[in-house]
Amino acid sequence: MPPDDSAAAPVAIVGAGAAGLSAAAALTRRGVDPLLFERDERVGGTWARRYERLQLHTARRFSGLAHYPIPRSYPRYVPKDGFAAYLQAYARQFRLDVRLAHAVRRIRRGQRSGWELETDRGTWQAEAVVVATGHYDVPVVPDWDGRAEFAGRLLHSSAYTSGSDFAGRSVLVVGLGNSGAEIAADLAEQGAARVAVSVRTPPPIVPRDLFGVLPVQIAGIAGTPLPSALMDRVGAAVRRFGVGDLRPYGLERAGWGPFTARRPAVIDVGFLRELRRGRVTVRPALAALTRNGAVFADGSQEEFDAVVAATGFTTGLRDLLELPDVVDERGELRFPSGRATPYPGLYFTGFQETIRGHLYEARRESKRLAREIAAYLRRAARPA
Repeated sequence: MPPDDSAAAPVAIVGAGAAGLSAAAALTRRGVDPLLFERDERVGGTWARRYERLQLHTARRFSGLAHYPIPRSYPRYVPKDGFAAYLQAYARQFRLDVRLAHAVRRIRRGQRSGWELETDRGTWQAEAVVVATGHYDVPVVPDWDGRAEFAGRLLHSSAYTSGSDFAGRSVLVVGLGNSGAEIAADLAEQGAARVAVSVRTPPPIVPRDLFGVLPVQIAGIAGTPLPSALMDRVGAAVRRFGVGDLRPYGLERAGWGPFTARRPAVIDVGFLRELRRGRVTVRPALAALTRNGAVFADGSQEEFDAVVAATGFTTGLRDLLELPDVVDERGELRFPSGRATPYPGLYFTGFQETIRGHLYEARRESKRLAREIAAYLRRAARPA
C-alpha cells in the first residue's frame, strides 16, 4: 500500500458506507482500483451503533449493493447488525482498499491537475474524487429557545440506543420522520411512562407491507415513472384503506405527497399500534424548551424528563468542499447525485433520497458512475 503522506490514487472515494462501497465495487469491475477513506474505525460502524430496534425499511431484494446481493439467508427486512455484517463481507468480497480512521477534512482542486484531499493523516492526490458521505452526515439539533436551561436529557436521534434507557420516564420525540416514529414506538414498547411526538407537518404514513404481503417499496419502484400527482392520489387512497383516519388520534392528514416531494413516506413498524393504544400522543410543533419541559406552538406546556431530537442531518458538504456553488443555502447538493458535475473528475453518490429507497438508488448510481469515471480516466490519460 502507498504511504499515508503525499500519496496518490486514480480514484479516491470519501466515505465507505453503502454508497461508497457500491461505487468502489462497480469501479473494480471496470479495472479501476479506487482508494476509500473512512473516518470510522470499521466498515459498517455507523450501522452497528444505531438504535437496537432498527431494521432496513426496504426489502432485502432491493437493498443489496452492486454486483453482490444481500444473501437470501438474511430476513426480508435486514436488522442493522446484519446489514453492518453485509457491508463488511462486501468489502472483503471485492478486496476493497479501505483506509479506516482516515477522516477527510477538505477537498480542493489539485495544484496542477486532478484533486487534492486533506486528511487527518496526510494529503492525497487523485485524478477523480467520489464524495459518498451522504445526506446523514452531521446531526442537527435546532437551537430552540430555552435549550440551555432544559434540565432533562436532550439527545439527537443518532445518539439514541434503546427505549430501555428511558423506562419509567416521560419523553418527547421531536420530529415524525422514520427515525422519530420508530423511536417513539420503541420508547412505548419498552416502558416509558409517557411518550409524545411533536409534529410540525404531518407526514404520509404507510404500512411496510401492503395488505400484509407486498413490500410498499415495490409500489414506489413501479410508480416512479408515472405522473407524481396521480401517484400521490393513488397513495392517499391506499393509506385511507390500509391506515385509516388518524385525526381521532391527533394526527391530521398528510401535508405532502411522497411522489411529488420525491422523498419517502414514513414506513410504519409499530408507531401506529402505539398511537392507537394511546401510548404515544401527538403534540404541535415545539416552540421552546423550559427547565422542566416544553412549550408548543399552540401555547400549551408540558413537563418531560427527556427530549429526543429526530430533527435530521445536514450533509456537511459546505465545510468539506473548497469549491463555490456546490451546495445550496440549506447545505444540499446542487447537482444530481450519481452523475458528472460541472467540475471535471468530481462526483457524488448516495445523496439521492427517493421513494424507491436510498440503497436501491445507490446501487443504480454506482454502476452509472463507474462507466462515467472509467471513461473520464481514459480521456485524462490521452496525450495532449
